[in-house]
Amino acid sequence: MQTGNSCRSDLKEKILEAATPMFYQHGIRKVKMDDIAKRLRISKRTVYEIYADKEDLLLEVLQHSDEANRQKMKRLDVPGANVIDIIILFFKQKAEEISRINPVFFEDMQRYPKLLEFFRKRRKRQGAKTQDFIRRGIDEGYFLTDINFDLVVLVADASVQFIMSNYLYKKYNFKELLRTFMLFYIRGICTSRGVDLLDKSLKEI
Repeated sequence: MQTGNSCRSDLKEKILEAATPMFYQHGIRKVKMDDIAKRLRISKRTVYEIYADKEDLLLEVLQHSDEANRQKMKRLDVPGANVIDIIILFFKQKAEEISRINPVFFEDMQRYPKLLEFFRKRRKRQGAKTQDFIRRGIDEGYFLTDINFDLVVLVADASVQFIMSNYLYKKYNFKELLRTFMLFYIRGICTSRGVDLLDKSLKEI
């Protein structure tokens, strides 16, 4: 027999599973809490008992997606894989994932302070992991040693924010944006060995 907490947890998961593809497909503004309730055949009041408002639900959608992406990254780092292998696999997965999301979703996100704060904190949290990954690339002989990587990370982060805030994803598809990003910021810090492997891998995509 399920306890109250267990039932609440199950319902929370069901709401997330229903809401996530709806937001991704239609954007945020077009999806109402009532639409989610109807999809699940529950009352809107029940949805609000789990999530105070749409922004809280969206925040959990992003947190859930972020955790799923962390687990994917762990699975990419298989025995024998190097930093270039991991970058290429990540690129393929990210391009496929983003291609299924309506660009309007990203535009709508800019209206929600909690979501913007989530991304700000995530960027800060990922900084240390990025540094560790760069050091690994140096040790493997694929990244240059005489680069100010703190500056590279800051400039790369600023570029991502520029892409999002200026809606460049509406003019260019995400695969093209990701590929260009890799050529600028990954290829630019590679040794000749890293460049050769990256160029070869990009041709196969």
